[in-house]
Amino acid sequence: MISSMEQTIRVLSADESSSVITNRDKKSQIDMFSIQSSDLSNGGFSPDQLVRAFNNFKKSGTPSRFLLFSENAWVDFAHQVFDELKVGFLAGKTILEVLVDQKSYLFDFLRMIRIDSKTGRQNWIAWIDVRGCYFFPKNAVANRCNSLQKKLEFGRRINKNLLMSSPQFHRPLVTKKVESYDDNMEVSSDRWPGAKMLRDDEKFYKVVENLFLSGIKNFIPNTVITSINRCSHLSLAGNSRLLSFNLHKSMMMESRGNANVKFGWYGTSTSDIAGIITYGFKQPNNDKLGVFAHGIGIHLSPPHYSYGSAMLSEADEDGERHVILCRVIMGNSEKIEAGSTRDHPSNERFDSGVDDFENPKWFIVWNSHMNTNIIPEYIVGFKSSFHSQGWTKLVGVQKSVMNLPFWKLFVEIEKSLPSSKMQALEILYNRYKVGKISKEIFIRYMRSIAGDKLLISTIKSLKG
Repeated sequence: MISSMEQTIRVLSADESSSVITNRDKKSQIDMFSIQSSDLSNGGFSPDQLVRAFNNFKKSGTPSRFLLFSENAWVDFAHQVFDELKVGFLAGKTILEVLVDQKSYLFDFLRMIRIDSKTGRQNWIAWIDVRGCYFFPKNAVANRCNSLQKKLEFGRRINKNLLMSSPQFHRPLVTKKVESYDDNMEVSSDRWPGAKMLRDDEKFYKVVENLFLSGIKNFIPNTVITSINRCSHLSLAGNSRLLSFNLHKSMMMESRGNANVKFGWYGTSTSDIAGIITYGFKQPNNDKLGVFAHGIGIHLSPPHYSYGSAMLSEADEDGERHVILCRVIMGNSEKIEAGSTRDHPSNERFDSGVDDFENPKWFIVWNSHMNTNIIPEYIVGFKSSFHSQGWTKLVGVQKSVMNLPFWKLFVEIEKSLPSSKMQALEILYNRYKVGKISKEIFIRYMRSIAGDKLLISTIKSLKG
């Protein structure tokens, strides 16, 4: 039997075809990253070409990935090599010498080649920056430009005008418009440009509503959804992000055999939503989880655990909170323990992290991939007593027993909680005492760990 959760995920997954690329386009993307070229440009630049290449080099944002064209495919450099290249790139060095497996190579960011210092052998290099823009050698695609022009149809046919004026750079492929989900859909909602507010009788409103409520009703039964908006990715920046996501998905399929795309919830503030759906994430959210963070990166909760990200959301002046349902390229995941300070995969075999393989509560996307491997799909607004009356009630009970030492509360709670949860509570309390986390955050974690029923009954019992 297929569970209702699995059916919901299948409906959303099947809908990817309306918001991403067709099967024919998928093959085009794979071709894009499997271009074969044996003729590397060894000649020097003309003065004009040199100026254009250098200006394009300066326009790039901080690289999030460096790629090497080897054996007919684009592959990532090892983490240590990436770090050296990134440092040199940010220092403005256009040519850099780096040791790779005890061999010396020259990296030329203007001509976009790697040169073996001993043999003179050359390979194309490319990079993708933190904004999701990618920079590939134009000459690497020149030999197959005609065939690619016929295939690359991301909603609209892409033509040669989209190539940068520099002969050495390939501009991020951006179309003027992507086919919409519905011929009659509105381009934007009143609240967020690039998103459409769904009616509560629409198919995907019901699907997303059921998905969200199924992951939170056991914790906060009276949660009410106030709105659901669907991201359209029709703006220039949004379209570029969508194309970058799809290209990374194809690259992951090429290198891993399976991109392992999943849905995940992201809790945030109302004020941050517009920037996230258009331009991407500014910073990781692990600080909101404190000692429960599993590394330094973007934490998203799985579809069945919307409650986790709902806890990380922030109420606006009307008491409304928001979570974003995203598609996430996970690739190969590794387990990351709580409290870890890791900010990258442990080795080249892994791409992302999870807190638990059997029953994950968190997906972890590293900072270097947060704006290429995550794409927002739906924005869910909601209200519940968890964020108003529930907290007020619990805080009120606490205020009435301010003279009661917390250790007494912990002694009673310990009878009903496993040692691992008690240890987590003690760590959180210590952080609260030294001012590392606020009272609101401490209460939030305490409620999540112990549960409202146990906390309130224990406090009332101690109060006598």
